[in-house]
Amino acid sequence: MHQPSKWWPGLIAIAVLWLVAIAFKTAGVEDEIAPRARAAVASAAPDTVAALKVSVAGRDVRIEGPEFSPEQADRLDDAAAVNGVRLVVGNYDKLPTPKPYAFRAARDGNQLVLEGGVPTPAVREALIKTARAALGSGAVVDHLGYALGAPADFAAIASHGLTQAGKLNGGTFALADKAYSIAGAATSSDIYEAAVAAMRQLPGGAVLDKVSILPPEAKPFIWSAVREGQSVVMSGVVPNDAIRRALEAAAAKAWPGASVMHHMQIARGAPSGDFSAYTTYALAELSRLSTGRVVISDANYTIAGEVPSPAAYDEAMAGVAKLPSGLTLAKADIVPPEIKPYRLSAEFGPTGLTLTGLAPSTSVRDAITAAANGQFAGRTVTTKIGIARGAPEGDIAKASVSLLTELGKLAQGRAEINDAQISLSGVGLANVTGAAVRQSLAGALAAPFAVAAVDVRDGPVSPYAFELQKQDGRVRLSGYVPDDAARRDLVEAASAAFVTDTVEDGLKTADGAPKAFVTSLKATFPALARLWSTKLAAKDADITIEGEAIYDKSAEQGRKELTDAAGGDVKLADVRIGLKPESPPLPTEACQPAFNGLLAKGRIRFDTGSAELSRESLALLDHIVVVAQRCKDAEIVIEGHTDNVGDEEDNMDLSKRRAVAVVGYIGEAGIDTSRMTSAGYGQTRPIASNDTAEGRAQNRRIEFVVK
Repeated sequence: MHQPSKWWPGLIAIAVLWLVAIAFKTAGVEDEIAPRARAAVASAAPDTVAALKVSVAGRDVRIEGPEFSPEQADRLDDAAAVNGVRLVVGNYDKLPTPKPYAFRAARDGNQLVLEGGVPTPAVREALIKTARAALGSGAVVDHLGYALGAPADFAAIASHGLTQAGKLNGGTFALADKAYSIAGAATSSDIYEAAVAAMRQLPGGAVLDKVSILPPEAKPFIWSAVREGQSVVMSGVVPNDAIRRALEAAAAKAWPGASVMHHMQIARGAPSGDFSAYTTYALAELSRLSTGRVVISDANYTIAGEVPSPAAYDEAMAGVAKLPSGLTLAKADIVPPEIKPYRLSAEFGPTGLTLTGLAPSTSVRDAITAAANGQFAGRTVTTKIGIARGAPEGDIAKASVSLLTELGKLAQGRAEINDAQISLSGVGLANVTGAAVRQSLAGALAAPFAVAAVDVRDGPVSPYAFELQKQDGRVRLSGYVPDDAARRDLVEAASAAFVTDTVEDGLKTADGAPKAFVTSLKATFPALARLWSTKLAAKDADITIEGEAIYDKSAEQGRKELTDAAGGDVKLADVRIGLKPESPPLPTEACQPAFNGLLAKGRIRFDTGSAELSRESLALLDHIVVVAQRCKDAEIVIEGHTDNVGDEEDNMDLSKRRAVAVVGYIGEAGIDTSRMTSAGYGQTRPIASNDTAEGRAQNRRIEFVVK
C-alpha cells in the first residue's frame, strides 16, 4: 500500500499551500496592528514621534530612534502595546547633553543655515518654519541635531532670534543657553528699527549678550530740518538713536510750545567728523529763522529762509561764518525781514557819529560805514545798521553818502532817510549856512530821493565881524550878532546913545561871537556918540576905532572911555581919534532952528535933584557945542525949567543952577561964552501938564534962545 514515490509530491504541495496560508495570515495581522501602534506612539509622544521609527513584525512592535527623555521607553512601550501586540521592543539612541546648549543661524545670501541642537522634532519643525518665514524667498538649510538640556522657552527664544536674523544681510543669531547674540546689516530703516526694538523685548528670560545690528547705508547721507511758523519737522538720517533723541530734545527746548515732529531714520554712511555737532549747530541756526530750512548732505551744509528781525539777520550771517570743523558751506540763502517805513539815520555830536536804521544788504551797509569813516575821520563812528528788505527804489547807498557829506558840514546834527524822504537838522560849522546845505543836498540827490526838510542853523561866522559907521547924521550897524535878542539890544542901545543920529539896522544873526561881544560893543556907544564921525570895526575879539572928535577935551575923554569899555574876550586893538575940521559959521537966523532941531532929538538930562549933567547927555551937548561954535555972532540965552514936583523956590534955584551948568560945559569945550547968559524959571513956564509923568518930563528941560 505504501508507495512513497507516489505521495511525496503531494506532501510537498500541501506544505507549500500551508506556508502560503501562514504568510497571508501574518501580513494581515501586521497591517492591522501597525497603524494602531504608530497612532498610539504619536499620541504618547507628539513632539518627538517624527524622529521615531515604529515597525511591526507579526505581533511584535519595534520602536527605534533618539531617546528624548529617561521615561520615554516605558511610556512608549505602554503606549505601543495595543490589542493584538505580543511584544514591544524599544531600541533608543542616547542623545548628548551639551553645555552650554547651543543654537546658531547664519544667513548666507539667499540661504539660512541652521546649526546646533534642538530638543524635539516639533521644535525643529517650528524653527524651520520660522526661518522660512523670516527669509522669504530662499532656502533653509537644516544642519540641526537633537540634544538634551535645552533651556526653558528655548523654542520661543530661538524663534525670536531667527525672525530678526533672517531679515538682516549677513545676519547671524546664536544662543548659548539663554545668552542671546545677533549680528547683521538691516536692508532698511524700518527693519533696523524693528530689530533694535525687538532686542528690548526678548522672550523667555533670554539675556542679551552680543548685538551688532548695523543700520542700512545711506548715500548721500542727508539730514534736514524745516521750520514753518509753529511747526518744526526733522527728516533724513542720523547715525544713531542717541543723536536722534538729542535733536528731539534740542528742538523741543528751542521751540517751546511748537509742534516738533521728526521723520529721522538711522543709517550708516555719516560723514567723518562730529555729526552730532553738525546737526546741533544746524538746529541752533534754524532757530534764528522765522521760516526756513537747514540741510546737511554728507559734509555739506545749506541754510535758507527768512529771519524775523535785522538783528537776527546779522546773527544768522555770523553763524554761517562759524561752521563746526569738518562741515563745508554749500549755500546760504538767508532773507532779511521786510520793514516799512524804511529808515536810516545818522546822529553826529560830541561823542562821534552813530548810524542806525536799515540797509538792504551788507555791501550797502559797508559802503555807508566806509563813507562815514572817511567823512568823519578821527571821530568815533558807531554802526547800528540792520539789514532788511523794503528799501525804496534807487541807489540808497549813494543817497546816504550824499547825506553824510552834508552832515559833515555841521558841528552837530541829525540826518535821516525815511523811505525816499530826506531830512537834515543841526548847526553848521563855521561859515556854513542852512541855505547852502539845502541847495547842495537837493542837487546831489537822484530820484526817487527828495529833500523833505532841512532845519540847519547857520554855523558860526569866522571871522566874526561887526561894523558901526557914523556919518552925516546916520549911524549904520552891520555885520553879525549872536541872535535876535542881541540885535534888538544893540539897536536900542545905539538909538539911546546916538540921539542926534538916525540908526539903521543892517545886522544878521550868526553864532561864533566872542565872549561879552554885545556888552563890549554897547559900552563903546556913549563915547562914539560924542564923535562927529566914527567907524568901529570888530573882527572876532579885536576892535578898531577911528573917528573925529568935536573938540580936544572930548577926544581925550573918548579915548579913555573906549579903553575902559572893552571886556570879556574883546579887546581894543587900535583907537585913532582926531579932531574934525571947524564947520563954517551959521547966519544968526539959522541958529535957533539948529538948536531946536538938536533938542527935538533928545533932552539934556541931569542927575535927579541935581545940576550934575548925566553921562547920556554928553553926546547931545557936544553936538550943541558945534552949533554954538558956528553961531559966533548970536546972543544966546540958556534957560532952565522944572516940573512942579517939590518946593517952588527949590525948583527955581535948581533950574538956574542947571542952566549955569550947561553954560559951563560949553565953555569947557573952548567956546566963548561971553555972549551967552543963563536964566532959571523953575516951574513957572510949563509946556505940558504936570498931571502926568510924560508932561512933567517935558517940563524938565533946557532951552536955547537966540536973540
